[in-house]
Amino acid sequence: MTKILVTGGHGQVGSELQFLAVEYPDFQLFFTDYQELDITNKAAVLALFKEYQFQYCINCAAYTAVDKAESEIEKAEAINITGSKNL
Repeated sequence: MTKILVTGGHGQVGSELQFLAVEYPDFQLFFTDYQELDITNKAAVLALFKEYQFQYCINCAAYTAVDKAESEIEKAEAINITGSKNL
């Protein structure tokens, strides 16, 4: 069975994927959110991939507070750039 990690699993896009997942029983989807996986922590990402041996990753995690992005530049870049690279 194909194992797929879905980050941002409780966000808008991730929630829709959870709803649709039941229609694809041949895929084993693992939904995480920032409480379970800090994608800015490369060691944590590598450990999770090593433990579960995911074949794919769908990254739905994102810093989406557009109105705060200019005042929280480091946080936005850490999630949207570094986190994506780590995955």
